Amino acid sequence: MKKSAMMFLMVFCFAALVNSTLVQAQGAAATEEDKFSFGKVVSVVDGVITVKEYDFAKDADVETGYAVTAETDFGNINAVTDLQAGDDIVIDYIEKEGKRVVTTLVKEEKGMEAMPGEAELAVPSAEVVPAAQ
Repeated sequence: MKKSAMMFLMVFCFAALVNSTLVQAQGAAATEEDKFSFGKVVSVVDGVITVKEYDFAKDADVETGYAVTAETDFGNINAVTDLQAGDDIVIDYIEKEGKRVVTTLVKEEKGMEAMPGEAELAVPSAEVVPAAQ
């Protein structure tokens, strides 16, 4: 009986330890989960991009800072120094130690919304050709 109780206690402690480890791992993964945002560049100073973006919770535009690191991947630019105020960007980021750290940054190209002269394009009328008999 004493051995059974001791064995039960050991199994219980082991299960509690495994559960605690899993909860901690899930917590760490949740804090480093990729998030995304988009907006206009306000400024780039010392590796921090200030972006004017829409905050749905506040129902207003806000300015938010994002840290760029050596691990940040870029699209349509070679480096953060290629950005200028007013550029439209899309950002993937993680929250790390209370900061938003950019994992991927893509500068949107101008004119992606509509092709130049799109309204002027006309669809050629189809010519009806009788079928050969």
